[in-house]
Amino acid sequence: MRNPIILLCLLVLSISCNRDKSPEGIVHVEPIENLNIQTMQFSEIDSAGILIFPLKMGENKDRENDYLYKEMPHNGYWNVLFYNTHTSTTHLLTENKVLILNYDFKYNIDEGISIPKKLNHIFYEVRTTDFNSDSLLNAIDPIYLFVSDKEGKKFRKLSPEGYNLNNWAFIESSNKIILTATKDSNKNLKFDDKDEVSTFEVTLDVNEDPIEIFSADLKTKLKTLYDRDWKRIN
Repeated sequence: MRNPIILLCLLVLSISCNRDKSPEGIVHVEPIENLNIQTMQFSEIDSAGILIFPLKMGENKDRENDYLYKEMPHNGYWNVLFYNTHTSTTHLLTENKVLILNYDFKYNIDEGISIPKKLNHIFYEVRTTDFNSDSLLNAIDPIYLFVSDKEGKKFRKLSPEGYNLNNWAFIESSNKIILTATKDSNKNLKFDDKDEVSTFEVTLDVNEDPIEIFSADLKTKLKTLYDRDWKRIN
């Protein structure tokens, strides 16, 4: 008969090992102790007392003198944190995996031009889709236009899925966003000058899909005219 104390010790050891392993049997490591949050920059959204902190992350090497995390592009943010100075509350923009390249609460309007009196929205240029399935978010992946309210809530995508954002503008009189975006029309997993560029509009305060402005008939007409006037003659 086995010693009960030995059996108890074996049971405790077995439970401890199972807790330290993932379902695949890989030993689980708690690497977050090597991370440090970077909030070096912040801005106030108009005069509302709401501050926006773009987030970066620093990392120390682990015990094996290695880094555990993928390297992020130096000009991107992995999330944005909001702080309301009136209520002393915080709000995270999203809990999804994103790479934020830029944020804009001046409605993409040139300096020196008057902007709307109420800055109720913040716009973001964001990568969210691993387009070429390389397990990274980088310059190869499409950029999307997102919007939130000035507290960082109601975060949603404005530009169409699978298109790479080129530029955009807010049209104040119609409360619409006009944007141009490139589709990988030749399906080579790149967005370049060999692909077609489309123009879309979306109403800012309406939760709707972007609508392409130029019809298929108009595009065909444009191609026909170009073919007629600019074909190379040998």
